[in-house]
Amino acid sequence: MDIDSALAKLANAPLEHIDLSQIQAGVMRSVAQTATVIRSQMPIRLGAMVAALVVGISLGGFAAASGSSSKTFVSGAHLAPSALLALPS
Repeated sequence: MDIDSALAKLANAPLEHIDLSQIQAGVMRSVAQTATVIRSQMPIRLGAMVAALVVGISLGGFAAASGSSSKTFVSGAHLAPSALLALPS
């Protein structure tokens, strides 16, 4: 008995004929199935996180290596924080 049919049966049942034992079993079965799905998808999620980390590090390293100035926080750099906050005149 799945949860939806158990809840529909519960909603339509008279108050003196309510049996809640099957609802708990359905909920526990659903929780177990969800945990199984999450465990089976863990390698895929871990692989996606590692791939995103590798791409981010490699692109960040490439951008830093090809930049015109390796010292961003000097006053002459075009992307210095003071230059980014300057008001246009």
